[in-house]
Amino acid sequence: MAAHDVKVNVMKTVSEGTKEIILRRAKIPGLEELFQKYPALALVHGDVCDMIYASDLAQKAADVQVFEIMGSCPQHLTCLGILGDASAVEEAVARIKKVL
Repeated sequence: MAAHDVKVNVMKTVSEGTKEIILRRAKIPGLEELFQKYPALALVHGDVCDMIYASDLAQKAADVQVFEIMGSCPQHLTCLGILGDASAVEEAVARIKKVL
């Protein structure tokens, strides 16, 4: 991670309890089905500008699904979820880390 304070965590598989936490905080249709289709998840945290840029980088780098995970204050983007197979998520994360 470079000069920006972007935090990235990768899970090759996601536990049921963690999925439930995310499902409560991410309001996108079909997320449950995406969790069934894709095993790996990266969580990316930073300021809004970096999160929007990271989303674009991830989607251009690999075949991944990117979505917002809201915190306690709905008007703030707190975290991005990046779902895909393990290699696609790793590729997306590598691109984010290289640029940000």
